[in-house]
Amino acid sequence: MSEYNALYEKRFVLNLRQYSSLKTRIKNKVKKIISYPYNNTETLTDISGELHLIGCRSARIDKIFRIIFVICEECRKFPKAEFCLCENLPDNVIVFLTVAPHKKAYTMK
Repeated sequence: MSEYNALYEKRFVLNLRQYSSLKTRIKNKVKKIISYPYNNTETLTDISGELHLIGCRSARIDKIFRIIFVICEECRKFPKAEFCLCENLPDNVIVFLTVAPHKKAYTMK
């Protein structure tokens, strides 16, 4: 198993501040994702009329909140991945895109 490094998009950092009541739970989940990014996370697909989240993954914080992220070694395999921000990054990087309630997370707000 390779070691992963984290990169946090501005949207993720801003939302983490906004949802400060969940900060500890979010940070604990991020640590788990960095340790085992394929464990207990789901691969996202293209939903007609929605964002094209192919190549992204989702992790559940609780019943409502989600973390959306990409694993560079994985998202590169999807040529249509709009949110693969891994062009100049090594394969072992996880890019955390957003954390928010379900509907807001899946619209990348």
